[in-house]
Amino acid sequence: MGTTKLSRFLRRVLGVVAVAYLAALVVLTLSLTLIGERWWLTTAMLYLPRAPLLLPLPFLMLLALLARSRVLLVTQMAALLLILFPLMGLRWSWGRAPTSNTLRLRVLTLNVNTSSWGTPLILRQLERVRPDVMVFQEIGPHDGDRLAASLKGYVRHLDDQFLAASRYPIIDVFVPPKIEVGGTLRSARFRRYRLQTPAGLIHVYNVHPMSPREALDRLRGNGIREGLSSGRLLRLTDPPDLAGNSALRLAQLKAVADDARSSPYPVIIAGDTNLPQLSWALWYVLGDFRDGFDEVGSGFGFTYPMSRRGPWMRIDRILAGPELRFTAFEVLEPPVSDHLAVVADLELPRN
Repeated sequence: MGTTKLSRFLRRVLGVVAVAYLAALVVLTLSLTLIGERWWLTTAMLYLPRAPLLLPLPFLMLLALLARSRVLLVTQMAALLLILFPLMGLRWSWGRAPTSNTLRLRVLTLNVNTSSWGTPLILRQLERVRPDVMVFQEIGPHDGDRLAASLKGYVRHLDDQFLAASRYPIIDVFVPPKIEVGGTLRSARFRRYRLQTPAGLIHVYNVHPMSPREALDRLRGNGIREGLSSGRLLRLTDPPDLAGNSALRLAQLKAVADDARSSPYPVIIAGDTNLPQLSWALWYVLGDFRDGFDEVGSGFGFTYPMSRRGPWMRIDRILAGPELRFTAFEVLEPPVSDHLAVVADLELPRN
């Protein structure tokens, strides 16, 4: 094969690989968004790190430059934007200026993981941020009273794994009835607090639907190699554990959304949603509510898990109904739990 023919062949191969890479990213994006939790494979993919998707990009861009192909460079720039923005959730915002005649609310949520990193760390962070309303999840049987007692100047309510603290009176607390999932009654895993603010009554939801962690661990088993050799990872039907886990989480989220949509008051939904970026359930079940990070956040907003590689998922969220306006959003450092806390500034028009 002559040099010219070889060069043409290599350019064709490069073109096929570059276009296939972009097409695979498009298929992945659409699959996570449109299928998501309804199929075990896309469910599992939702909870994987997405930064490794960038690995082929430098090599393909270098080869495109060497081949002097503008078309291929454009495809790889499109791939870069697709990974950074939809898949990894990059946002950029300067926030919004506050407006007059509104009540300004600072809301914080944190999964404390039974305060395993220490209550003093949590309290130091809260002292710096000074929220008006706080909701905590995964309160342990021994740390809840200690944390609640340390929140001086707040009205507090501790119940099961949920703790709320508010500078404004908590008028009442709604504990939802159990929901039937797969013939079994299960906890809806949320609490609703009615708060009396200077701008009127509001409903604040503290949410923590079922985590997929244990079901994914069982699916992984002894690793990918064993899963492929046994055929366990090649099946088209949902593994029972993961299917049941997803069905339970969706039912719990639907219970929150249905209750919040029927609220006669402005609504804030905050907590560990266990819904990562591009989750189908996020827009399908909670799409009526605006996400604070999407509106005024910057960066990737990752909140979990706190590992050596750092977090790679954004599952801790603050959502709000149309009556409230987000002006700022921040993911708080340093970590005080295996989740990062998030805080949002909102405005509520005064009556």
